[in-house]
Amino acid sequence: MSMGMPHKIGLLGMVMAALMVVSSCSAKPGDAEAGKKWYAMHNCGSCHGPHGNDGRAVSIAGLDMGFGSFVRKLRKTDAPIMPAFPESKISEQDAADIYAYLKSQK
Repeated sequence: MSMGMPHKIGLLGMVMAALMVVSSCSAKPGDAEAGKKWYAMHNCGSCHGPHGNDGRAVSIAGLDMGFGSFVRKLRKTDAPIMPAFPESKISEQDAADIYAYLKSQK
């Protein structure tokens, strides 16, 4: 039994939606060296330490979260002392760079 045109279009739509979800979950390519600069420039080290694991705040070196989760935390934090960083302060690319830097730290 062959699939009719509406079924093929529906299947194609589901495949496209799945691809969009998967691609939005993956990290943008980031530059760890640029991320180190942005990390310092935005004063992240004042709480998390210069390497993300040697400060008084929670360790963020070697992040154990995906890029999407990282950006959500960056934009709307649940920590009372940490400021939120909207895209107007830290662009998506700068966030990807910081993410790459933190992932490179152990």
